[in-house]
Amino acid sequence: MDDKAVEVQSLVRTIQVPAISKAILQSICAVNGIPKTGNKSDLQRRIIQQVNLCSDTRDWERLHEIRESIVTRASIYVPPSLISQTRSQPPPPPPPPSQSQLRSQPLPQSSYYQTARPQTPPNYAMASYGQSGYGALNGLRSQNPPAPPYQAPPNGPTARLRPNAGLVAPTIAYKPSPFYELKYQVGDVRALEVMAAHRNSERISIRVQDQPALQLCLNDRTMRVMVLCVAGNQGVQDIAFPYQCELKVNGGDIKANLRGLKNKPGSTRPVDITDSLRLRPASYTNNVELTYALTQKKFYLGLVVCKSVPIETLVAQIQKKIRKESVVAEITKKASDPDVVATSQNLSLKCPLSYMRLKLPCRGVSCNHIQCFDATSYLQLQEQGPQWLCPICNKPAPFEQLAIDEYARQILAQTSESVEQVTIEPNGEWAVPGAKKKQVTPNHDASYVDDDEIVISEVTKSAGRSTTAPGLASMPTPHLATPTSVASRDTSAAPRSSNKRPAPEVIDLTLSDDDDEPPRPVKRANYGTGFSY
Repeated sequence: MDDKAVEVQSLVRTIQVPAISKAILQSICAVNGIPKTGNKSDLQRRIIQQVNLCSDTRDWERLHEIRESIVTRASIYVPPSLISQTRSQPPPPPPPPSQSQLRSQPLPQSSYYQTARPQTPPNYAMASYGQSGYGALNGLRSQNPPAPPYQAPPNGPTARLRPNAGLVAPTIAYKPSPFYELKYQVGDVRALEVMAAHRNSERISIRVQDQPALQLCLNDRTMRVMVLCVAGNQGVQDIAFPYQCELKVNGGDIKANLRGLKNKPGSTRPVDITDSLRLRPASYTNNVELTYALTQKKFYLGLVVCKSVPIETLVAQIQKKIRKESVVAEITKKASDPDVVATSQNLSLKCPLSYMRLKLPCRGVSCNHIQCFDATSYLQLQEQGPQWLCPICNKPAPFEQLAIDEYARQILAQTSESVEQVTIEPNGEWAVPGAKKKQVTPNHDASYVDDDEIVISEVTKSAGRSTTAPGLASMPTPHLATPTSVASRDTSAAPRSSNKRPAPEVIDLTLSDDDDEPPRPVKRANYGTGFSY
């Protein structure tokens, strides 16, 4: 007889031992995902059906799991060696039974422990537990040697029948990302059918004991379980969830951005659900449910164990560098263009993303500007919504094309933390701005004060007052031939301004001696006719 057939009959006979209680059978059912409701015969029938199903499909990995659960929980175990002995050597004829044994012994029935056929599954009617060869069960553990360890089948075609038979690579070509490395598939990929007017839910149930890939997450914090959804299964696919959907793990909502950036395909990232899963005990069933609606195309949902890569590690992996000499040559080349007037330019030492001082100046190799962004801030932004575009010129800047600018790095090393920008000359030399402003400001203020004082002294002199400032008493004041009354009227009517001498120009150029008006008579008070003195 085949070793596997002997193993199946050994498990079937062990389950039908009357000494195994209902509580133990329920425990075996719970561990193997079998319904544990009903009476004792129902539990035995379901376990036997599961054992025969594994034998029919040649699913030896699953059979090994069921065997381990039975051996560790059952108080009595029928080893395969006993089955082989009973098959090879017929048992001796039993002595004539006594009257008490005749009352307790059930009616004999045909054996139903043959391997089930796919077309006609056997009928496991649990009418009684008695059968030939069961009289040797008393003291079975002490009289028989322990069962030999189960030998797992080698990796072959039978090992690929079920996705949880081992570590399986992802079946869909997801677009790679530097932030995580796709390792192993968990469960099957589920197809989300088109739902143009209704909503639908798709559930994936996983257990640690059924998924060897989940066991990697127990001790390694970098191994994460992620939910990935794509809009196709051919070629490399970007992560894309249905526009209207919600994700739940074990009944709890997962707060994650499932839409990405608006009108930006490929800006959606996978959803990390590791912290929401219950990995202990290994028999616990975790349910991952996605509810979606109003879809016009088919999506594919899957769970993948990924190895996450920290941002600090990615920053250290940036090996490309832009040499200082090449940056200076680029600046001088632009300055030598005859169609462009070469002037100095300001280089900001702040990151355009975080508005903090640059730590590691970085830019894409295809960028033509000398302004840099901080590598850590850029990678943090791409982790939230991957676009891989330069924040300054919007050119593609994927992780593989990032380079460290040594010219800006030298400026940062030679300036203090308080310096926010430097001035770049057309020849490539740089300097900290601020020194020239301190020399120009005092001269400008002095000229402003002198002009103001000159205007005030001229106006007060023309009005017949000697209120010239002491420091300007020796300065000549122009003589005005205009009558006093007219000059005083015009100077009072004209607005005072701190511009350069507007009052003398108005008075000298618009008046002449022929147009002089006679002085007005002094106004007399009109006291009316009704008053007398």
